[in-house]
Amino acid sequence: MTQSNQAKWLAGASILAFAWTANAQTAAVAELEEVVVTGSRVIQNGDDSPTPVTVVTVDQLATMRPATVAEGLNDLPVFAGSAGQLSNPGTGGRNAAANATSGNVVNLRALGLTRTLVLYDGHRVPPTSPEAWVDVDMIPQMLLQRVDVVTGGASAVYGSDAIGGVVNFVTDRRFEGVKFNLQGGISDQNDDKSADAGIAFGTALFGGRGHLMGSFQSRHSAGIDNRFAREWGRKLWTLQGSGNAAVPYSLVSGAHVTNATFGGRINTGGGALNGQQFTSGGYLIPFAPGSTAGVAPGVAIQLGGDGAWQESTLKASLDMNQLYGRFDFDLTDDLHFYASVSGALNHTLQYTGFVTTQGNTTLSARNAYLLPQYQAQLAANSTFTVGKYFNNATRANSDSYSRHLYVNTGLEGKFGDGYEWDLSLTHGNAKQDNRNNSNLHLGRYSAALDAVINPATNQVVCNVTLTNPGAYPGCVPMNIFGSNSESQAALDYVIGRTSVQPETAMNDVAASVTGAPFSTWAGPVNMALSAEWRRLTYSVKSDTSTTDRISCTGLLYNCNANTTIWSAPVASRSQVSQTVTEGAVEAGVPLLADHAFAKSLDLNVAARYAHYDNSGGATTWKAGLTWDVVDQVTIRASRSRDIRAPNLDELYRVTTVGTNGTNFPDRLTNANYTALGSVVFLENGGNPNLTPEEADTTTYGIVYRPTANLSLALDAYDITIDNTIFFVQGNNPPIQDACYASGGSSPYCLLQQRTLGFTNRTTANVVTRWIQSFLNIAQMKTSGVDFEANWSTAIADRPVTVRALVTHQPHIYYIQPGTTTQDLAGVSFSGGGLPPTANWRATVMTTFKPVDSVTIGLMGRWRSALKHSPDPNNVVASPKVPSAAFVNLNISYKRAVGAGEADFFLNVQNLLNKEPPAAAFFGAAPAPGIFGGYVAGDDPIGRYYTAGVRFRM
Repeated sequence: MTQSNQAKWLAGASILAFAWTANAQTAAVAELEEVVVTGSRVIQNGDDSPTPVTVVTVDQLATMRPATVAEGLNDLPVFAGSAGQLSNPGTGGRNAAANATSGNVVNLRALGLTRTLVLYDGHRVPPTSPEAWVDVDMIPQMLLQRVDVVTGGASAVYGSDAIGGVVNFVTDRRFEGVKFNLQGGISDQNDDKSADAGIAFGTALFGGRGHLMGSFQSRHSAGIDNRFAREWGRKLWTLQGSGNAAVPYSLVSGAHVTNATFGGRINTGGGALNGQQFTSGGYLIPFAPGSTAGVAPGVAIQLGGDGAWQESTLKASLDMNQLYGRFDFDLTDDLHFYASVSGALNHTLQYTGFVTTQGNTTLSARNAYLLPQYQAQLAANSTFTVGKYFNNATRANSDSYSRHLYVNTGLEGKFGDGYEWDLSLTHGNAKQDNRNNSNLHLGRYSAALDAVINPATNQVVCNVTLTNPGAYPGCVPMNIFGSNSESQAALDYVIGRTSVQPETAMNDVAASVTGAPFSTWAGPVNMALSAEWRRLTYSVKSDTSTTDRISCTGLLYNCNANTTIWSAPVASRSQVSQTVTEGAVEAGVPLLADHAFAKSLDLNVAARYAHYDNSGGATTWKAGLTWDVVDQVTIRASRSRDIRAPNLDELYRVTTVGTNGTNFPDRLTNANYTALGSVVFLENGGNPNLTPEEADTTTYGIVYRPTANLSLALDAYDITIDNTIFFVQGNNPPIQDACYASGGSSPYCLLQQRTLGFTNRTTANVVTRWIQSFLNIAQMKTSGVDFEANWSTAIADRPVTVRALVTHQPHIYYIQPGTTTQDLAGVSFSGGGLPPTANWRATVMTTFKPVDSVTIGLMGRWRSALKHSPDPNNVVASPKVPSAAFVNLNISYKRAVGAGEADFFLNVQNLLNKEPPAAAFFGAAPAPGIFGGYVAGDDPIGRYYTAGVRFRM
């Protein structure tokens, strides 16, 4: 949006009855009174902040969505593209050590999961995953008081990562008494069962000089392990086509693969048997082809027919246990000590699809399990290839156990005339045990498939048992001819559990001094000096290796010099580190006070210098103005330079090489990998030469408070991120096209390997390797407006409150040299790990108390319609994904119970049982059922009931 258009929005603020932006001066948080505002060390009232700050109490979030705090936050429209239990499975360029685990990771404005800084009581939260994501489920929730959301850059105050904004989880440090929560939930279709129990206490000690509090919470969410549990999931939605006028993209259902079935399909080498499929008992029957109309050349997909499909998780399961304790003590009247410790044990599980032969497993014509009549039709020494999905084996899965420890201790003191200082020490450690319970041991698999008759016993055995008995002891022959033909013993022999254990840690020392060293004509100048030293480390232990190869001695088929021991190996990583030294200054300067045209005019400025031992130095700054024109009107504006330094994953990810490059079409040759018997490698690694991203952010807005019970506000923002670090995938269609259009001169051509260059389009030049890595290569731009209103009134003398938040984000431009500029706003899916979002997002919350003991709450969420592709050159035949709205209902009843008060509640999510509109991504075209089918942020579960009680005394 241009600045002139933004100005028009601002000019129309007074007539936008439902155009309101996120800000801190809301009636909903009036009870919090004076608090240190997140985003500044010198401002103590949200009304005085030049950068918008949304404040939501944990009670508000729990009322409208009684789940994790992260799930409640993601109902706010400023969040988009967050990760959670409903995130689509699959690696998507992720660090293999993460095993594509599920976690609740917040994302402001869809700018990326690493561009939102997460704080806990004002202190940086250490990364909890190999990609430097912060899973906010590690933050104890029972004693949280509120969450502050800064929707603007804040690197000058907090350092790296605060490009999209800051999310600060704030503890109720003065809680006294006892409270507990107990609740359970179930969906309308009798699945996704959940249970949550928590208890907390707080008490004063030593005559009020000390305070002790603690909590424990346990949450179980069963999730839904298969998309086929919903009717829309069984439709296997995909976006098929080439995206051009000849073969436009079309949203279609019923997509199946052509080169594999659940019983096995002969793809090559079978002569007259080619193209037939195995059924029960190992008999061959014709393979029913589906329609290929609208399917891109080279993509092994048909619509309908007998092909197989994948079945992945709809919602990951979550088991979460949190323990928290805090002790405060006034050593003197001017010196305060505190120490807090929290621990979390989480377990998540999601399935990513069936184990598959990838369409090209080679078998002998004399395989002992092949029926004699078929052996007779094949030459004695010939081979053939089979494609099969093993639907009787445990599906590939991401099974993650994580342990988080967070310790924060420090001193807070006062001296002189109103000066305050603090010194804090923070230690964080996150360790995961990410298990792959269905990793295919390729050596055992090759040995088990070569089944022969032992002439001495007339029993079926592995051929290697006769030719090289010491190579694969205990080999169990496998019969793959027909659905469910494999014995459990054979499956157990070839499929095993492997584990990778990434560990991240952070040690942080921070100090600050605040006070007012002098005054201007308008009042005291508050200043803050701060310094910080931080060291982060990252390591990985793995029981597999990407460099170890199987021995092909005694193995006749499915083995070569490049065959790894496991189908999904992960490399170990010795510890790497990043050390940061930072210094900052901030000042709040009053310029005017009690003038006719300015009740107050305040300037807020800040600057920070940070030095990273592995990527150099960076300077950030911020300047903002807050102008209280009159009591009812505030105008505010800010400009900032913010950074995101490359994290340890981006710098030092271990290079891994897999054989799953056949999942991506070769757009140069349009080759059919299966027909050619091609093996295409996929290489993934880090880049130690990265430098920090730099972002320039401008915000300006107006707040209008005509009465004590109504506040309206509108804020515009404009963000440009230069030197953007992006995981560039050589297999991504736009990257391929940029290479081919250059004839081989583009740097993107370094991200794939071929034997005959980049102009030869024959199948002799089929790609042999795709390469994926991080580069400082792109620019991101976004702009828009946020609106908020808070209104309290009465109907028939009974209180009513309304809070409405609306975000309009017309563009998120992703600009990368040599490729078409992508606009991720208003799009359902995008490639390369870039999260898209709707142009318009809105949330309205209202409560009504018909009697003093009963409160009825309604929340509605809405998003606008979506295009299917961010690439303006893509031709799409299907209409847009329709807009969608979802409504939640909460009814609570309070009554006194003994010395306390109990709040009994019934909550219904998706009250109208709205099914999400169908959507899919062209990048998933070769793997129907693996993900997609609905837009992230929509509700795919359906109506969901939660009932429980919250008690406090």
